Amino acid sequence: MLAGCATPPPLHSPSLPRESVRSFQMEGRFSLRHADGSYSGKMAWNHSPQGDDIFLMNPFGQGAAEIQSRPGMARLVTAEQKTYEAESADQLVADVLGYPLPVAALADWLLGRPSPGGEGRHDAQGRLLELRAESWRIEYDYGDSLDARALPQRLTIHRGEELDLKLRIDTWSTP
Repeated sequence: MLAGCATPPPLHSPSLPRESVRSFQMEGRFSLRHADGSYSGKMAWNHSPQGDDIFLMNPFGQGAAEIQSRPGMARLVTAEQKTYEAESADQLVADVLGYPLPVAALADWLLGRPSPGGEGRHDAQGRLLELRAESWRIEYDYGDSLDARALPQRLTIHRGEELDLKLRIDTWSTP
């Protein structure tokens, strides 16, 4: 636990170029604002080619929801043990929350990789600073790191004026 003005340790930089990273684990915080309200909390995400496990917690670390996504299946289980299912995580989130959130693209976006068809602006190290993909705009912050392989510490994801998702990554782990 950090106290007072302590500076967090630098985040892990993968030994592979970001384009080669296929699996990761991350922990962090999120805040989501949209027309119907706002939410914030903590999250943990385990991503691999086989699928995703995303755990969402309230700001105090208590479980709020778990999303499991595998090819052809996605499931959300709430803290109240309500279960929702859909063919994809994108469809599941749209069905449950009532607005789109591109969960499938988020794994690439988190790593600082453009999604197919996206247009990016890069820094001198070749890292994404901003990405525009369909109706989404993603802004990246790498903190104080100048390492070309550094993974983002913060992302801000916008969809016009209707949705803002801010992610603060506290820890990264890649193979």
